[in-house]
Amino acid sequence: MHQAAIKLKEQDVAASPKIDIERRKFVRKIIALIVVAGAVLITLYVWGIIERHPRTDDAAARANVVGIAPRVGGQILNINVQDNQLVEKGDVLFEIDPEDYRLVLEKAKAELAALDRQIAQAQSTLQRLEPLLPKKFATAENVDEARTKVTTLEAQREGVVATINLEELHLSYCKVIAPFSGRVINLNISAGAHVSTGVPVFSLLDTSKWYVVANFREAEIRHIFPGSEAIVYLSSAPNQRFRGKVQGIGWAVKPEGEIDLPFGSVPYVKRELNWVRVAQRFPVRIEVENPDQDLFRMGASAVAIIKGPPPK
Repeated sequence: MHQAAIKLKEQDVAASPKIDIERRKFVRKIIALIVVAGAVLITLYVWGIIERHPRTDDAAARANVVGIAPRVGGQILNINVQDNQLVEKGDVLFEIDPEDYRLVLEKAKAELAALDRQIAQAQSTLQRLEPLLPKKFATAENVDEARTKVTTLEAQREGVVATINLEELHLSYCKVIAPFSGRVINLNISAGAHVSTGVPVFSLLDTSKWYVVANFREAEIRHIFPGSEAIVYLSSAPNQRFRGKVQGIGWAVKPEGEIDLPFGSVPYVKRELNWVRVAQRFPVRIEVENPDQDLFRMGASAVAIIKGPPPK
């Protein structure tokens, strides 16, 4: 009996390492399953966040740009600004030689003065003839001719006055002023150059309002609405966040290979490879609420994150 007990103990001792190994394998499997399950849960959680709060780095800062075109043509006398200069609304940007318009205006004023003298003379003649008509010292034909002359001269006077008003307006247009505060861009002209009516000389960037135009995948658009809150930041300053609101979502982009649409009529946004298919992107315009005027530049790369639906 004693020897049998000893033998059993020896067998138990021999089996113990095997049991420990099996237990360790089992624990490792459990840990591996927990890690895999945790990774899946984290992935699903992150995916859910991304689905509910889409983000994209396919975005750029934008502002409105207006071409500064003169309303009269002529030779530039002075350019009062430099490229990239910040200007205020009402500042004189450049001046066109006003001499031709001044001469036309003086000629029209001289015509008006001559017409006024003729009208005064014609009215005097009419006033002299009308009392003579009842006494037969003047004929009705003579009186009618005098009235017609007065009427004709007065009509001519109205035309000359209109010409004077127009030429005064043209003369005022010789000073081209800033329609709003902003920055001068693409200034590549000097004094002495001839400019034409309606042809832009340079552009003015409206710095009072900034946007970020962000291209989101078409599957993400359903989570974005006008008024949705957003966070944007520029690639040049990733630590500075700016609040924004979705102003609108693009309803049209140029399809790949489409050639029938007029040039520039709809935006072109390049597709991207999304898993096994090529996903179209649509532009979303986000108005920035607190832009830093020293950081925001037209075309600067940006990142946009949609935080949630519009507030109720």
